[in-house]
Amino acid sequence: MKPCIFIVALLFFSALSSQSIERTVIGSSGTTLSNASVSLDFTVGELMVTTLSNGTTTLNQGFHQELIILQLKLSPVVFLQGPLITSGTVIMDDSLRSNGLLPTTSPYADSLTCEARVFDITGNNAIVDWVWVSLRDKNDPTVVLASQSAFVQADGDIVSVDGTSALAFDSPSDSYYIAVNHRNHIAVMSANTVALNESTATTIDLSDATASVFGGSNSVVDMGNGIFAMIAGDFDENEQIQNTDTNAVIQLLGISGYNKADMDMNGQVQNSDVNGILNTNIGKGVQF
Repeated sequence: MKPCIFIVALLFFSALSSQSIERTVIGSSGTTLSNASVSLDFTVGELMVTTLSNGTTTLNQGFHQELIILQLKLSPVVFLQGPLITSGTVIMDDSLRSNGLLPTTSPYADSLTCEARVFDITGNNAIVDWVWVSLRDKNDPTVVLASQSAFVQADGDIVSVDGTSALAFDSPSDSYYIAVNHRNHIAVMSANTVALNESTATTIDLSDATASVFGGSNSVVDMGNGIFAMIAGDFDENEQIQNTDTNAVIQLLGISGYNKADMDMNGQVQNSDVNGILNTNIGKGVQF
């Protein structure tokens, strides 16, 4: 009887040892990565069960999740002297938009693009022009850490290229100086650092007082209605308004379209751009 039991047991364990189970990835998507000694199966887009960490290494247990990037959210406010002069109100003129002159590609370094329908928005949220927004180092504001193209609306709000959303930066939560540049206005920067985080959009108004901007009253022009605007006249974008700017604009009098010589941003280069804006702002420049 004992030999029979031994033979049956031997056959049973032989059957078990001959079976093999292939690795299987179950999920919406996934793959297997391996090197000479380790093979890793993972899925993408599934729930993570928990996270373990020893202070140096972090392990996500459970199904592997997609990479999630948390972005800083920022909502600056500025006004441009040129279109405020054209409107004569506390809302900037949006003639470049209404006349179909705004380009869908940014004139700045990142060449961001937008949908043409963004320019269909009218009223206080109408797009006035492209601007360039930068985050600068809290210890040295001459160091630019991140920048992007954006839009300034008629009421001064700066928004993303979708025409409505707050700006989003792939930068760590920290305090930054905030700077705004425009193609024919003098750039401004916050007088102090601003704490930014991923949970809520931080609003920074660079137009409500001279104390809001680096350089104070030398950085902005008082529009006489509680608004302190970025100074118009920097045709060559060298951060100074000089006779060379005036001379260059005079050569372009009479043209129309999206042009830096159009200081009041009404779509025309006219004597008013020279006499009403450039001549009065000669000698002014960036303060940081």
